[in-house]
Formats: sequence, structure tokens, C-alpha cells
Amino acid sequence: MKHLSRAILLSGVLLGGCVSTKTFDEKQTELTGVQKQLAACETRAKSELETCASTRQELDAKLSAANQELGVFRQAAEAKQHKLDELQKQEEQLRQQLQQELTDKSVEIEQLKGQLSVRMLDKIVFASGSAELLPQGTAVLDKLAEALKGNEQVIRIEGHTDDTPISGKLKNKYPSNWELSAARAAAVARYFENKHQIDPKRLESLGFSMYRPVVPNDSPENKLRNRRVEIVLKPMAETESTATTPEPAVAPAAPEPTMPATP
Repeated sequence: MKHLSRAILLSGVLLGGCVSTKTFDEKQTELTGVQKQLAACETRAKSELETCASTRQELDAKLSAANQELGVFRQAAEAKQHKLDELQKQEEQLRQQLQQELTDKSVEIEQLKGQLSVRMLDKIVFASGSAELLPQGTAVLDKLAEALKGNEQVIRIEGHTDDTPISGKLKNKYPSNWELSAARAAAVARYFENKHQIDPKRLESLGFSMYRPVVPNDSPENKLRNRRVEIVLKPMAETESTATTPEPAVAPAAPEPTMPATP
């Protein structure tokens, strides 16, 4: 009986040892699997971290470029606003100096596309069919010249006519409205240079004949408005595009002979 009890106890110990070894192996396998998962997660996390770091660098670069571009746009907007403020100030000054002419509607002032334009009807500047300046015309030009001396704008002088053809003896001097409009513009440019010593490099003299009317040439009143001299003020760096406009005629002004006026 005593030997039987010992045998049973020994069998139990051996059986218990076998179960513990199996459990250990299972746990070991499970641990190894978890370790592999952790290693894979760590590798994936490092890769994602590197990707995030790279993405952040790209975004930082884009943000820096965007800030620089925004700065350029802001400077351009400020420069444009400054230009508009200067134009507004200049327009107010001209309106004060030309109050009487504006009231009589012989002079119009317009601000368009960042440019200031002073439009003078030819009846106050020239006699009919002539490129010789009238006294009342030089009086207006004197006021304009005083306002223009203190800046560096390009002074573009445009001669315009109505659609009435040149006729009679006048055709000997001005074969068409091209020559007449160009001669009138040249006379104003020459007056600014000689009388007021405005730098001729700032002056542009252009004739556009009848091809840029402000209103249709369908009445005497409208024809009167189209017969004009326009003085357009432009920034010095601005260039003139002629891609979609007729080529203007430019001619030197000559001494004006006595000729009969056209209607």
C-alpha cells in the first residue's frame, strides 16, 4: 500500500511537468508572434514618420513660397493703390486749374485703366483746318504744363478729327485727316518743349485721323466732340501696344500759311 501511494504521487508529478512544458512552448510561440508584430509595427511607424517628415518639409517649402508670393502681391497692390492715389491727386489738381474750361465743356478729364486723359475740343486750340495754336488754346496748355512739370510721366499727345474729308486748297498742305491730326499733335508737343522746357523724351506726338471717335459722327455736335486733342498721362515704364489699333500718322509741324477754313 505504501509503495502504491508513492507510485501514484510520482506519476502526478511527471504528468504535471509535461503540461507545464507544453504551456511554456505555447506562450513562447505567442510571445514570438507578438514580438514580430511589434517589430513590424515599429518598422511601419518609422516609415510613416519619415513620410510625415518629408511631407512636412514639402508643405513648409510650399508655405514659404506662398508667403513670398503673397508678399509680392501685397507689394504690387500697395504700389497700384499708391499710383491710383497719385492719379486722383493729379486729377483733382487739374480740375481745380481748369474749372472754367470744364464748366464750359471745352475740356474733359477722364481717368481710365490707370491713365489720366485731358480731352480738349479743337475749337479752343486750333482754328478750323489749321495746326496753329490759338491764344485760348495756349492758355489751357500753359495750365497743363505747370501741372505736368513736377513728375516723370510720359505725355502722349493725340490728334483726332471728325470724318469730314480735307477739301480745297487745304489738301495741298494736309492731303488727309491723317496729316492734319498729326500736325496738331506735333504743334502741342513742340509748344510744351519750347515754351515750358518739358523734357522731349517724355513727349509722344501721334495722329489718329478720324478713326477713334468718342461719339458717332452723325451730328454737328458730335463732330465737334470728335475734333479734339487728347493729352494722356502714362507711367514712364509703360509701353504702347498698337497690335489692335490703326497705325497713327506722325508728321512734323510746319509754319502755318494763311488758308481758307473748311466747314
